[in-house]
Amino acid sequence: MYEKCSQALASHAAAVFTTMTRRAPSRVEVSQGSRKAPLMRFTLGERVDFRGVAEHGSRVKGYFICAFDAMDSAVSFARDIAAYLGLPASSSKAETDNYVGEFLNVVIGLTCSAWAEHGLRVDFSPPERLQEHSIDQDHLAGHCWRVAIEADGRYTTTLFLNFLPESPASGTIPG
Repeated sequence: MYEKCSQALASHAAAVFTTMTRRAPSRVEVSQGSRKAPLMRFTLGERVDFRGVAEHGSRVKGYFICAFDAMDSAVSFARDIAAYLGLPASSSKAETDNYVGEFLNVVIGLTCSAWAEHGLRVDFSPPERLQEHSIDQDHLAGHCWRVAIEADGRYTTTLFLNFLPESPASGTIPG
């Protein structure tokens, strides 16, 4: 189930990326996280938590993160999305956050619709801004995937999907 979910995320993220930036990805890479080393330190990111129920009745929870390792990459990405939306481009952090959040909302909406077709229904939170954050082994308490989308060497958008164990011992979602 988890691998199918990560593939749905990769497929929809690449399609939305292409539409909203008007750039075909030069590379889309999907990999499963490992507990051996930090996965990424990033400058700007947006996080969305989710909770739901699988078709067979088991509960699921986890989160998505859309991250950039450099602010100039996030700003370039946001400018492309602003152009797609017909809005003025800005280099402010608030505007950049808004455009990254919009991208993530569209990707998650499509991804969760695909999951629902396979019996996994989830509700998700609004995006939360993350700044100067790292994804490391503390975040790998469950099943973690990394989806990296690169365009013309201009920027790399990295999305993380992590399904966490749903039990009283698991506590809260790491953040």
